[in-house]
Amino acid sequence: MNLPVRVRIAPISTCNYRCLFCEIHKDILLYPNRSNNVFNMDDLRRYEPILSAAYSLSFYGGSEEPLLNKYFGEFVAYLKRKYTPRMMVNTNASVLTENLSDILVENGFDHILVSYHAGTKDGYKYLMTGDVEKVDRNLAYLFNQKKLKRKTKPKVDFNFALQKLNADEYLEVINKAKKLGINRIILTRYYGGRNKLRDKQVSFEYDVEQGNRILDEIYQTAKQSRVNLSPRKSNYWKTLPDSVQWDEENYDKHKLCFEPWLSLHFNPVLNDKDCHYVGVCNRIELFKINYRIANLSKDMFNKLWNHPILQYIRETVNSENINPICKFCKNRSLATLRNIDEKRYAQIRDNTVEKLFHEFHTRYNSEPIEGIEILKGHHCPDERYIELTSNSHSNNPYSRSNT
Repeated sequence: MNLPVRVRIAPISTCNYRCLFCEIHKDILLYPNRSNNVFNMDDLRRYEPILSAAYSLSFYGGSEEPLLNKYFGEFVAYLKRKYTPRMMVNTNASVLTENLSDILVENGFDHILVSYHAGTKDGYKYLMTGDVEKVDRNLAYLFNQKKLKRKTKPKVDFNFALQKLNADEYLEVINKAKKLGINRIILTRYYGGRNKLRDKQVSFEYDVEQGNRILDEIYQTAKQSRVNLSPRKSNYWKTLPDSVQWDEENYDKHKLCFEPWLSLHFNPVLNDKDCHYVGVCNRIELFKINYRIANLSKDMFNKLWNHPILQYIRETVNSENINPICKFCKNRSLATLRNIDEKRYAQIRDNTVEKLFHEFHTRYNSEPIEGIEILKGHHCPDERYIELTSNSHSNNPYSRSNT
């Protein structure tokens, strides 16, 4: 089977921000001495057999800031000139230097998704812990260089996750988007997470009427300002039930997934050096790879891409005999369960991951590949985090009055 056409890779495993809504706080708690894992040009060349076959290449994964990698500009120039893949990066843009902007414009880098969840200086500092004026200067330079060079790339989008703590920021975000030549604002609904806001009920799921009213205001304001939003129509909140009845058979049998045939992700490993977790989606990691030990030849990547565990997932993802993790992913109550009972969600999620690996190891034999480990369970169990925070998360130092 041909190699994946979509590859996502994390070129570093650290971040310079501590956004209150980000799961970096979970990562810091579990891995206080997390590895940096700075990818260099030699590492990139090790991955070249699989990167050369990709139609699209994305740089992000986990709680990390890709542009902190000082070799990022070299990666772009090398890959664009040699293979011309479609490239994107998810970034806070705080370290989008003038030199890096010049490289991105010159080499036709395709897409930058900027996390931009507040537009005012104080709001941005509070919620994202950074300097919005610096970010704006960086984006303004990029915008001006594109005009000067008569280039249309890279396209820049804002990602804005609406919640109670930034509901009064949307007007400034829209104004900045227009001023800085932003292609569109991707408007999402914040629902919660394992972060510094987990006990604050900042999601508008707890005030659906107000949240949906603000959504209408945002769409009306963006239309008047001629700023593009995605999605084009409001995706409204719905009132959460008080409880959820979990039935593992209540899954959408008509929902098809093709990620196992298309995508491969290389995500940060926080407690080991020179490593990536490998999977085909955000739901589960399948392997751990030490990229400075493994022989990353084309033959090795072919073995990885056609590994029996991936064949097992491809055979079952859309079949009547669906595997446990894909059944879990397609469950109609999944999002609701995560939002109203995170402990139960964690238990079911972790057990489901273990069940998938158990079923695979029971049914299949696979030859070992040097430098690559097949996982046996969730690489970072949610239950472990919940146990560590169950008695302490109410003592949150990040309340707005204390910041």
